[in-house]
Amino acid sequence: MPIEKSYQRISNSVSGLLDDELVMMDIEKGKYFSLNIVATHIWEYIKEPRTFPEICDYLLSEYDVDEATCKKEVSELITELEKLGLVLRK
Repeated sequence: MPIEKSYQRISNSVSGLLDDELVMMDIEKGKYFSLNIVATHIWEYIKEPRTFPEICDYLLSEYDVDEATCKKEVSELITELEKLGLVLRK
């Protein structure tokens, strides 16, 4: 059975809450990012390494969303955060 990869945020950014969104600046790249409330919850959750199923289970317990939609949207967000260099896959 293959080992499930985990995801963890990379802490090379400065961040703060603005209303319900997290606004971040990547110090090394000098870029700004904004995360909506759900993405902010994911960001906070992956402070420690979490597997994809753990992230989805967390969101399914917190939000009224169906599993397929949750998996699709988490996958898209994690992929984007990886491309931006904000998340590390271990």
